[in-house]
Amino acid sequence: MIVGIDVGAYLTKGVLIENDKILKKFSILTDEKAESAIRTLKILLDDRSDSVYAVGISGGGSRKIKRDLLGISTVKVNEIRAIGLGGLMLSKRKEALIVNAGTGTAIVAAYEAGKRMMHVGGTGVGGGTLLGLSMRMLGTCDFREIEELAISGDPGKVDLKVSDIVGGSIGIVPSWATASNFGRIKAEASREDVAAGIFNMVCQVIGVVGAMAAKAYNLNNSVVVTGGLVRSKLASEMIGDTMRLFGIEPLIPENGEYCTAIGAALSILRR
Repeated sequence: MIVGIDVGAYLTKGVLIENDKILKKFSILTDEKAESAIRTLKILLDDRSDSVYAVGISGGGSRKIKRDLLGISTVKVNEIRAIGLGGLMLSKRKEALIVNAGTGTAIVAAYEAGKRMMHVGGTGVGGGTLLGLSMRMLGTCDFREIEELAISGDPGKVDLKVSDIVGGSIGIVPSWATASNFGRIKAEASREDVAAGIFNMVCQVIGVVGAMAAKAYNLNNSVVVTGGLVRSKLASEMIGDTMRLFGIEPLIPENGEYCTAIGAALSILRR
């Protein structure tokens, strides 16, 4: 058995894998990086440490960990490789563009069943943006609360649509698409409307950037969206709807939030 751990800025996520099968998964809020990784590992092991061959650890916070965890061989895995391998396993594909929407958004092109990886780039817009703007504008960074507000809100009260500017569609963009995020916001916009606008902006940026990357790397028919943000049904739907504007039907797999942790474990198995 192999453990994969992704130490992210907001969440630490872990999986226990045997023969490419996820046996157990767990996530907690990231506090101190090493302690968060150890707590996650303890929950995953459940007194099975003798059966675990190694721990693959990735994510931005993994750089803070300088030693083996709980006496088990701990190997740092390049985050780009982990995202690529995790995305391929989750999608059951041999090549894919993985749009990993976490705190920010990283995009990885994976080919030849993971033998070749390319860091396409990404954007600083992601789940961290959503939480940060919500804290400033809504006074809360509770994701579930923000999501519930957004579901009840009307983004049309804060965003300008294409039809508001040109009176109809333009090019490939339909009249109802967003022309300017927060371009219409007024004092009377409710908290629900603002939350809807924040979700709209973050998810649309991720969708557009992912769609453009897919076209640039000739992976239009193999886009996989993963990362912590896809735990939200609302976010997943918004990202998917945005990509469909450009003729792309993304796959948003089950357990997508564990993509990097899964890839970290798979990297060890392949070695």
